[in-house]
Amino acid sequence: MSKDTKSNGLADIVYSNNQNQVRKSEGKPVYIKDELDEPKYKIANPELFAKSREILGNLISKRMKTSGGTDIDWLIEHNGGFIILELKTFFDDRILISRAQMSAYMKLYENLLKCHVLFIGHDDIVFTNLDDPVWLFEISQWRSGTVPHVERSLTDTTYNENEIAGYRIEREFMEKIDVKILRDKIDSIWLEFEHRII
Repeated sequence: MSKDTKSNGLADIVYSNNQNQVRKSEGKPVYIKDELDEPKYKIANPELFAKSREILGNLISKRMKTSGGTDIDWLIEHNGGFIILELKTFFDDRILISRAQMSAYMKLYENLLKCHVLFIGHDDIVFTNLDDPVWLFEISQWRSGTVPHVERSLTDTTYNENEIAGYRIEREFMEKIDVKILRDKIDSIWLEFEHRII
């Protein structure tokens, strides 16, 4: 082996292994997917799942005084701690959150001992490309007032034709991260619950 090609030992091995996981491209890491990046859970019957969500809308009729309705996109419980994910697709560089939904999330956040609520804005992605950007804020930031928003009557044409009271949050006031970083963040919260760190 020539002097120029001589291995420096452990450092070269570690560096070589790291290059298999992350490839640098224009200063930003590009993540290489492997079988562990595949979805852990899949919906067994997507048509039935979509239908059950759709028919729930038939429960509240125009004849009733009750109105409104909201959902939680993803709720994870671990060792008494909760991770709640709310996914929102951007429309005109903003996301819309109904007042009822935000009120429910605030109550959960305030009354559960360990609770993280993450609002994730995206451009209609499917979360399979680790390099895709998403925009994030946490309910703790909302509660502290560090996430600027406009409160008004809104129409979210993505899901509903009815006007609702709610909030408009511009993309520029959310943190831009990759899907990979979002996954790491969710896992770090899980580990916090794993070790019961409050």
